[in-house]
Amino acid sequence: MAVIIIDGRVRVTWCNSVANLAAPTASEANGGTRLEQLITPDGLDIKIGTGSVNTSNLGSRFTTARAGRITPEVGITFHHDTVDTAWNLFQYRTTGVLLVRRGIDKETAFASGQPLQVLPLEAGMADEVKPGPDSTHDFMVPFFVYLDPEPRAVIA
Repeated sequence: MAVIIIDGRVRVTWCNSVANLAAPTASEANGGTRLEQLITPDGLDIKIGTGSVNTSNLGSRFTTARAGRITPEVGITFHHDTVDTAWNLFQYRTTGVLLVRRGIDKETAFASGQPLQVLPLEAGMADEVKPGPDSTHDFMVPFFVYLDPEPRAVIA
C-alpha cells in the first residue's frame, strides 16, 4: 500500500462564519483568508482527545471503560510576515471558523464533495515564540472550540 505524502497538500482557511458547519459551501471556503503559507511546517496542532468513563463496579476485577467526552485542542504557530496578516487577524477573543483540508494540493480550490475539518474557534492571547539562531519570527495562538466542531465535514 502506498502512503500519501502530505507536503504541499494541506489547505488552511479562516472564515468569519459559515452557514452550515457540516457542509460549508465552496464559495464560503474559497472566500476565507488562506493561512497555510503563514503557518510553520509543524505549527498546525489539532488534537482530538476522548475522555474515559469508568464503567467498572465494586465487584469488578478489571477496570472497564467507555468513550466519554471529546476534547478538541487547537494551537497554531504562525510566521510574522511583512504585513502581519495572522498577527492582525487573531486578536484576543476573535471568533470564526477554521477549515482544514488535507490530502489535496493546496493550490486546488475548495470544491463540492471535498472532505475537511471545520472548527468554530475563539482565539486566545497570541504569544511570541522564543527567538533563536537560524529561525524565523514566529508567534503561537491558542484556540478554544466554542461550538461542536465537524471533524468529518464535506464541502457542499
